[in-house]
Amino acid sequence: MGRLLKVRRSVLIKYLERGFGIQYTHPDFRFRGFLFSALVLISLTLVFFTYYNIFIDFFVPMLVANLIALIFCLMGGYYLLVRKQPKIAAVILQLLVSIDSFFLILISGNEEFALVFAFLTPVMGIFLLGYLWGAILSIINFAAIFYFCFTQMETWGPVFFDTASLIHFSVIYLVILIVSFFYDSSRRKAYQMMEEANFKLSELATTDALTTLRNRRYLEDCLMSSKKNHYIAMIDVDNFKQVNDLLGHDQGDKVLIELARVLKETVAQNDIVGRWGGEEFVIIFAEHNATQLQATLEKLNQAVASHDFGIKRDVTVSIGSTNHNAASHRDSIRTVDQALYTAKANGKNRYCIMTEAT
Repeated sequence: MGRLLKVRRSVLIKYLERGFGIQYTHPDFRFRGFLFSALVLISLTLVFFTYYNIFIDFFVPMLVANLIALIFCLMGGYYLLVRKQPKIAAVILQLLVSIDSFFLILISGNEEFALVFAFLTPVMGIFLLGYLWGAILSIINFAAIFYFCFTQMETWGPVFFDTASLIHFSVIYLVILIVSFFYDSSRRKAYQMMEEANFKLSELATTDALTTLRNRRYLEDCLMSSKKNHYIAMIDVDNFKQVNDLLGHDQGDKVLIELARVLKETVAQNDIVGRWGGEEFVIIFAEHNATQLQATLEKLNQAVASHDFGIKRDVTVSIGSTNHNAASHRDSIRTVDQALYTAKANGKNRYCIMTEAT
């Protein structure tokens, strides 16, 4: 049963996407969905009351009003589904609701709970037209209804809460409920989409495009905001310029991508591996003492040297390491850079640890 409902929902969404001319993920999809739903529900309601005013309680003014309102609904559907102009459809729908509600109040007065239809204009107007035009229309609507009530209320007598009153009350209650639901769900959806967009932007801003590792900005933010000391390692590919010069930059990029994968697989899951720039990588070790650090660096050298990078030459790395102190970040970076230089000067494919005073 649940699967059948999902299939039907998927079919409906595809139909609406084709009708609206936008994808389900588009920010305006829910708004257009509300317009479509409102036009359909109002059309069905008008068809019922047209039948009612013809065959059950023949009343020419309401019959004419219902037929005119049906024409408005068709126009709204035309602009929404054919012309793909939801703003015009929204204006048509709002005019339909406001004029029809006002006409019903003029005819019924204080009978049949008709005055409650006055609440439709501010509720739907602000949602459909925005706070400015919705507020302007609501003020005009209120002034007109207030004037009508003020000039006519002395002629009104006491009325009973009958079946028509109950129907009108139920319709208004449901409309306000539906509009409130769409408004809040749209707000929540927009907020969720904004959060997702911000997350994606944050990921793009802190991710290296080539290797998909964290980039230098992310690494430096982590190091400078850390409240405790960490061991860090700076890794440089030995003779990488020769790889680019002899085999081409495509092969060089391939080496960097493979190296990123090897580094990630070799260190602990909670260690942070990032690309510092060019052929340099940095690892922030989460929980390492001096003995563990030495074992890990040895493991990294061996893992890289034994890995098949798919090119016609061996790939090795030199590693410099030190303990990082956030209070002296630049000094720590200079120390680890010096350790890397020492590792290269001592023959490459090795590591060097320099301890910084804390």
